[in-house]
Amino acid sequence: MVTVTLGLIALFVLPGAYAHSTSSGRTATTVLAGIWLPTAFYALNRASGTTTLTPEGMRLRTAVSRRLIPWHTVTRIEAERRTGRGGRCWYVIRAHLVQGRPVVLPGALSEHQQDEAFRAALHTIDRYRARHSPPAGAPLTSPADPRSA
Repeated sequence: MVTVTLGLIALFVLPGAYAHSTSSGRTATTVLAGIWLPTAFYALNRASGTTTLTPEGMRLRTAVSRRLIPWHTVTRIEAERRTGRGGRCWYVIRAHLVQGRPVVLPGALSEHQQDEAFRAALHTIDRYRARHSPPAGAPLTSPADPRSA
């Protein structure tokens, strides 16, 4: 929330103070809007999203998208460490799919891998996947995969 507040101050207050004397205020606003706004939107969209577990699969909801990932398309669940430009790191939970790249689960992130709530979420999702996945030895194919017909 602090990032959002500081970003809004930098976006609307500071350029206005410089706009009277030079055109640098307009330039600063344009650059800030082009870089900060998409980054802030992405972060808020990820953090405020939710992942709901159902017997059919995982329902992912963000501010701009809805998606159902069936359990039979999930091969594994893992925690992944991500690092920002300033060296700050955080952890997200990813679901690896039979086809396609891994999907980051919205709402499942933490600044520390040892965070109890984060670890509990990771284990709960993995147990749910194991309970609702196809039996061992069954082929892992996507319904969209022509080989599964």
